[in-house]
Amino acid sequence: MSAGDTDFEFTTHNPDLGGMSVEEVMGRGRNVLHIDDNTVAQAEKRVVKAGVLEKLQEWRKEDASAFGIGGRPALISERAILTGMLLLAKEGSEMFLSKLRDVFMYRLSDNSRELLGLEYSTESFVGHIGENKRWYDNTHRAFHRMVDLMDPFPQERRHSKTYAEIQQILETHDAKLGEKKKARLDEFTKLFLVMTFNEQPRDIRRVSNKLDISFDQTFIGTPTTTGYSRKHLARRVAEEAKVEDMRTQTPGPVDAFAGWHVRTGARTDSLRGAADMTTPDTKKAKDEYSWGWEANVAVRVDSEAPGSKRFPALAVAATLSLPNVGVAEEAVSLMRAAKATGLTPGVGDADKQYWANSLVERLHDPAFNEGFTPSTDYRIDRLGVQGGDHGAYYIEGAAYCPGTPEPLRDATKDLQRGLLDKETYWVRINERKAFQLRQKEKPDAKGRTVLTCPAVGPSPTVTCPLRELMKTKKVADKARPAVDAEDLPNFADKICQQHSVSFEAANIRRQKQAFDYGTREWDEFHTHARNSIESLNKQVKGGGTEDIQDASRRQVRGFGAAQVIVTMLLVNFNLRKIASFMSDQYKEDAKRNRAGNPVEKKLRRRDREFYNAYTDTLPPGVERPAHMKKRGAAADETGGPPTRR
Repeated sequence: MSAGDTDFEFTTHNPDLGGMSVEEVMGRGRNVLHIDDNTVAQAEKRVVKAGVLEKLQEWRKEDASAFGIGGRPALISERAILTGMLLLAKEGSEMFLSKLRDVFMYRLSDNSRELLGLEYSTESFVGHIGENKRWYDNTHRAFHRMVDLMDPFPQERRHSKTYAEIQQILETHDAKLGEKKKARLDEFTKLFLVMTFNEQPRDIRRVSNKLDISFDQTFIGTPTTTGYSRKHLARRVAEEAKVEDMRTQTPGPVDAFAGWHVRTGARTDSLRGAADMTTPDTKKAKDEYSWGWEANVAVRVDSEAPGSKRFPALAVAATLSLPNVGVAEEAVSLMRAAKATGLTPGVGDADKQYWANSLVERLHDPAFNEGFTPSTDYRIDRLGVQGGDHGAYYIEGAAYCPGTPEPLRDATKDLQRGLLDKETYWVRINERKAFQLRQKEKPDAKGRTVLTCPAVGPSPTVTCPLRELMKTKKVADKARPAVDAEDLPNFADKICQQHSVSFEAANIRRQKQAFDYGTREWDEFHTHARNSIESLNKQVKGGGTEDIQDASRRQVRGFGAAQVIVTMLLVNFNLRKIASFMSDQYKEDAKRNRAGNPVEKKLRRRDREFYNAYTDTLPPGVERPAHMKKRGAAADETGGPPTRR
């Protein structure tokens, strides 16, 4: 093979190194190919656009003591650290500090170094070991200096801990400061994900002004897998105190602030700050538990056209949390963070772990206050009639007439028992809607909603023997479902006596949903929403570019470091999804062009229907009237601003 046929050539050769190049030895055999300036500049620009750098500076000033001894400026800035992490994520590399060091030391041009404010690296083979260590130490300090501003669970993590040390760490933890740092960490993630959302073209971002989300948890392992049980911690400390030589003990856990993720079986949801007592009580049970954290992620979905792929399924919010703790509160945090996209809150879809298992005051009320309406499946024990007020029944998200036939009341129960097929079930659900109480007025300031009996008013949906006796006005004569005399209540309560009744909205909030439960519309959206979040989880975890589940690809220890790294990986995931979505659009446009069907760019409504004074353009097909003179040459109906004279 001639020299010109080789894929690469060694830039430096030393006979003392045998067949190895100087670059290979200095890079310890790793890929140290240069990263082009445009890629670096684009990543740096995104870090700046996120607005995180200003927040970090703000938090640093907030934490600074009134008096300080000063010091020399940091050799590696947060801007450089975050840019380097985005570069590693883009190429699917492991998120190691040694990899980040290599980027700074070997892989940047002089222009890129200048952009990131980095000093030039000594490229001499002599002394490269000391140079490697110096760059690694500076990178390590810069990364942890940034993370320390946001880490809610600070502790020493270089060595394994005894159970007594774990107990002391837990007892001395500043919970109030932890909440403050947790809020900062979530703000960091929010700013980066909103930045990626805004990287989409406007027509994709705003294809709908409504923000529907589907959210769930996914397990994130810790770099060290040894865990402990808070339930048995006191006993283990007492047993440990009796040991004379601690060197005989098996090394204990490193991370005091992690927990047991339940792979199979029932899960709990303790309040934030409460001690999680989840534990694998036997060695065999450990196969069903994993030590680590939970990533809470919300993906954008489409309630207006489920499954139509009008926009990419991006992660619009994310947090990290301890397993089995604050599940409901983390969901509310996701909703609040997702609103930073600027879209109007819509539907919040989740599985039974959330809406079905949470107390109203922990999830439903805060979600309502944030503007989101639930979409979920019900637990079996909450199907059918679930109490009621003023004589009406609460059934699967709505209030119903007390004369609703039993087969309609129990339609979902019968489906679960296998007594109905899906088609028959949908027929009964549609028939049941006629018996639903109708809203007369919007909820007032005190949260009360005025509902009316479905058999009253000028357009009743059912006929009822009780209401027939009280009719004062004639209504349109047409076929309607009828309340059977056998289904009438023994006692006619307010809903059967009054024209309308005031209901406490909070009483039916637990079961209220965005779509009528069980209908085709509900089924279509809920299936689309669940598939979307499960697909996202699979893509970011499944051994691909991000692979956030594999702790061996992010060996920096600690809760704060884990969320920062997961954030960078989700940013890269979003950018990949946007690029793929736009590429598919261009391919479809090209296919239509080849088929002889020209692609027409969708115009904004103001350009389709009205005269645009800014661009001096008229709607397509409308001729310019004689009295309207065309402004400067730039006003050529291309959409650009007119030239000033």
